[in-house]
Amino acid sequence: MAEMARSLRDGLKYDDKSVQQHIVRHLQFLEKHGHPASGSDFALQTRFFLEDDFHRNMLEGQQTGLAYYLNAAAEALAKSGE
Repeated sequence: MAEMARSLRDGLKYDDKSVQQHIVRHLQFLEKHGHPASGSDFALQTRFFLEDDFHRNMLEGQQTGLAYYLNAAAEALAKSGE
């Protein structure tokens, strides 16, 4: 999550190629460890993070705006079909 927070602080747009690659690497990591998830699955998960106080506060505690940035990035990845 540190890479995503850094991308947000650095002003990278949510659909920047490097931001999208952070998510792709995360999904590859999950798959390698027995938890396969598609971009659409991850987008659904990030929507849950926005609605759940615990997860939203955890992300927002790391970097203001991170929960929303992560959701926008995940939605963009899902829309791209990767």
